[in-house]
Amino acid sequence: MKLFPSNIIVYQQITDADHEINDLCQSLGHKSLNNNPDIFFINQETGWTIELVRSLKNFISQKPFNHQNKVIIISEAHNLNIESQNALLKTLEEPGDNNYIFLTTNRPSKLLNTITSRCHTIRINNFSKNTFLNKKIEITGDFTKDTLALEKFYKNKDQILPLLKEQLYLFQQDTIDKPNLQKSRIIQKIIKSINMIESNVDPRSALDFIFLN
Repeated sequence: MKLFPSNIIVYQQITDADHEINDLCQSLGHKSLNNNPDIFFINQETGWTIELVRSLKNFISQKPFNHQNKVIIISEAHNLNIESQNALLKTLEEPGDNNYIFLTTNRPSKLLNTITSRCHTIRINNFSKNTFLNKKIEITGDFTKDTLALEKFYKNKDQILPLLKEQLYLFQQDTIDKPNLQKSRIIQKIIKSINMIESNVDPRSALDFIFLN
C-alpha cells in the first residue's frame, strides 16, 4: 500500500487501529514502537493537549535518531479540541520529508473538515455498511433524478456528516487518479456542505446545495 505523509485511520475497534498502526510502522522500518525516539505519541496517556500538538513542529524538524523517517501517532484524534485541531493543520499540510503522521478515530465527523481534507483516509474492517459509502454520489443535472437521489440520503445530522466526509474522500481519491473540473467543483460543494452542517445549517439545506445548486 502506498503511504501518504498525513493519514487518518478510521476504525470500529481501537485494537484494530493499533494493529494497523503497528503494521504501518513496521513497513516504515520501525521494529518497535515502545521507547522509540523517532515516534511521537499523543494519546490517552499523554493527553490531547495543545502544547503537545504545538511541540510536533520541533519534533519533525529534527533528523531521525535511528531510522530513515519519523512518525507521529495521534490516537483517538477526535479528542483533540478545536484549538488543538487548528494548531495541527500546518503540520499535516507540510510534514516535511520522510515524516509520517497517523491519526486514528472511530468518530471522523468530530474532526474538522480542514483536517480530513489534508489527509489520506484508511478505513479498516468495513467501517460502515451504508451503501452510499462505497461509491461516489452521482449528480446528473437533471432536477427530477437528482431530487430522487437526494431523498435516499439520511436526514439525521450525525449520519449525514460521516457520509459527506466519505464522499469527500472518494472524490479526492478519484481526482488524484483522473482530475477534471467537474470533480473539483463537486469537491468544493461537498466541503461547503460539510461546513454548513457544522455551522448548524439544516442538513437537508446543505444537501440541497450539493444536488440542486
